[in-house]
Amino acid sequence: MNKIAIAAAVAAVLASYAGAASAQTTPAPAAPAAPSLGAVLAATPGLSITGYVYGTYDYFDTSSTLLRAYDTKPNGFNANGAAATVAYLPSSGFGGQVTVIGGNDAKALNGSNSFYLNNAFVQYATGGLTLMGGKFGSLAGFEVTNPMGNATVSRSILFWDMEPGSLTGVRASYAVSPALTLIGGVNNGWGYTGSQPNGLGKTIELGLSGSPNSMFSYMADYYRGQSPWFGSSANNGVLQLLDLVGTFNVNSALTLGANVDLLSKDNSTLANGTIGTAKANGLALYATYALTSEWGVAARGEYVDDKDGLVSYGNSTTGTANKLKELTLAVNYTPMKNVKLSAEVRQDRSDTAIFTKKDGSPTTKQSSLELMAVYSF
Repeated sequence: MNKIAIAAAVAAVLASYAGAASAQTTPAPAAPAAPSLGAVLAATPGLSITGYVYGTYDYFDTSSTLLRAYDTKPNGFNANGAAATVAYLPSSGFGGQVTVIGGNDAKALNGSNSFYLNNAFVQYATGGLTLMGGKFGSLAGFEVTNPMGNATVSRSILFWDMEPGSLTGVRASYAVSPALTLIGGVNNGWGYTGSQPNGLGKTIELGLSGSPNSMFSYMADYYRGQSPWFGSSANNGVLQLLDLVGTFNVNSALTLGANVDLLSKDNSTLANGTIGTAKANGLALYATYALTSEWGVAARGEYVDDKDGLVSYGNSTTGTANKLKELTLAVNYTPMKNVKLSAEVRQDRSDTAIFTKKDGSPTTKQSSLELMAVYSF
């Protein structure tokens, strides 16, 4: 074998070894990566994930926070909590929504638990008809649990002390026109903390809502059913609420609102000492004004004629007539659309001394200063 042939044979052997080594070291094709949350949302039109995180600083000149919703500290910072909502609510077909709230707000809504399922429902929509089943918010009230949806830091007396919260049951609504939607439903009852005791009848829900024009919108709703709420917990009489809400957009800067509540409870102790239908009537008026695209001011005034102590004394007792008044002034700063900073001053007044001073003595006034920061997504 000549030198040229030997060289060719050696080159062929080296080439075969090089090819084998290359085949051994070349990585296998990577497995496809799992889709990101953003990709899933983008691939499912109508599916959304939203929520908020917020905290407050509260200062009260009293030792408690009577009549308040989520203002739980007489003097201190409050990690009110966070909420997340997953929703798929198409205009036609099946959908659903789940909202979970965590933190101190959840404890206010659900006793000592740090998490609260605020709503979880399935929905079917076709044409003007929408059917819902599960847990969802009531129709009542001008204000909402989400702090981004209110112009004040605190919630009204009507919101927390006279109106139902989340309800569990079924609801049907039919949009006759933009000016009129008819609503009807059946649920387990008043949705404050805890649950409706077994053996009580269901609560009916009836409502009308609409927006006849761009300046005015309204909601009228009625609830009636057996409930242990208001008065002695042993009193499962019929509880009724007629709730009326109107919103008037005067112009692009000024919005006015009103909320009227007529509440009654059967088989209760009345102010005259007899047993009958106890009543409380409430009115809340609202005004918000946008100074600029970032700055705004708001005011709220309330009056509750608590004829038999349903609101003033809650589930402990009834039978003492009282009148409640409340005034709140607030300033809101929104440096970007998902951030809100707020400050408010508020004073509650009562005809009877239901509040307690820091020294332990009773008083008819309760004043507070609150600061709030909210981040939404």
